[in-house]
Amino acid sequence: MNIGADSRAPTEDMIERGAIACGACGSGRVEIVLDLGRQPVSSHFTAAPRGPVVEHPLALSVCTDCGVVQLERPFPFRDLVPPYAWITYREPEDHLDDVTARIRALQGIGGHSKVVGLSFKDRSTIERLGRAGVADARILDLRRDLGADSPNANIESVAGLLTTDLAATLIGQSGPADVVIARHIVEHASSCRHFLAALGKLLAPGGYLVVEVPDCTANLARQDYAMIWEEHCYYFTPRTLSRIMADAGFALLGVDVHAYPFEDVIVAFARKAGVTVPAGAPTDVGVVAGEVEAAHRYGAAFADWTDRYGKALGRLTADGRRLAAYGAGHLTCAFLHFHGLAPYFDFVVDDTLEKQGLHLPKSGLPIVPRDRLDAGRIAACLFGLGPKTEDKIVAANEGYLRAGGQFYSMLVDSGRSIRGLLRS
Repeated sequence: MNIGADSRAPTEDMIERGAIACGACGSGRVEIVLDLGRQPVSSHFTAAPRGPVVEHPLALSVCTDCGVVQLERPFPFRDLVPPYAWITYREPEDHLDDVTARIRALQGIGGHSKVVGLSFKDRSTIERLGRAGVADARILDLRRDLGADSPNANIESVAGLLTTDLAATLIGQSGPADVVIARHIVEHASSCRHFLAALGKLLAPGGYLVVEVPDCTANLARQDYAMIWEEHCYYFTPRTLSRIMADAGFALLGVDVHAYPFEDVIVAFARKAGVTVPAGAPTDVGVVAGEVEAAHRYGAAFADWTDRYGKALGRLTADGRRLAAYGAGHLTCAFLHFHGLAPYFDFVVDDTLEKQGLHLPKSGLPIVPRDRLDAGRIAACLFGLGPKTEDKIVAANEGYLRAGGQFYSMLVDSGRSIRGLLRS
């Protein structure tokens, strides 16, 4: 039996509805490539299985002028604020020594330079710069500097609160920065072109902007739909990030790609060269066409992958046993809810104590500790977390494996990917 969701391939009226302004270049030529219907905010765990959740339509689109893949309509950032203070965000940091060295080597940057980071994600870079002799380096405070009024406001609120007017106020109070660091924040902005203009406002003439975002090139190519997250408004590749930064008035100095499991990261280094909010700029038509084609292929393949996932999970549960997921985060929510696979699952395992006893939004699956993994009831457990953590979790659950349980991953970029069980 296939419990997978029906195809949500774009129809003519959906494409017409999507003709809104591109948040990256400002053009009105935006096409929907995948409509996922109404989806919840994945961090809004509920106390009861069917507790009320915040939902909005979630659709992926692509701009045919600049090639940027983006949400058709971003969720309002205040709706994304988590209801719990203990929710945290982690980003890979193995590359930050290299990033710090590049910043320190920028022309004119030394111990006297003023560096500003936008969020807690920039703390470790700021600390590295301090050890390298840059004394005047700080992170914007969400409440004091940006005016956040929710006690749980986090990374989702920075881009919504930092406008060009507020940036002007901040530099009036403490002066412009020589370097602004923005790690994993530009992709959260509902209008990244206006947000980049605000970042430019924070900079002194000739100042430097360092932007880090996820690289979605590989996940678009391998058609991994867990890439889509309601908090990420944009899905950049090195070429599209370079384009929009140039459009925003920055002279690009270099773009580095650092390899990581599931998602590489792009780090772009640029210099302020007269920040504007343009309507778009000429670019290589062939490059844009390639980005647009890749986005449409990604959307068009969704129905087939959904069908194949459903059939594979049906085979795993043919003996009457059920499945479990491991990791109560947005990757698990995406895999289960986008593809309509939650009915195959009994629960979600998570080692975060605060999550245990709560439920996933939408499906209502209970979040439980790992001692609930019983091979007599649970045929297989699917990882919904980064591949780097899989081996450690498997080693901690050897009893489950010895009793006949199996581990797979929801993510395509994993040696345990469930796609190894799919049939054509």
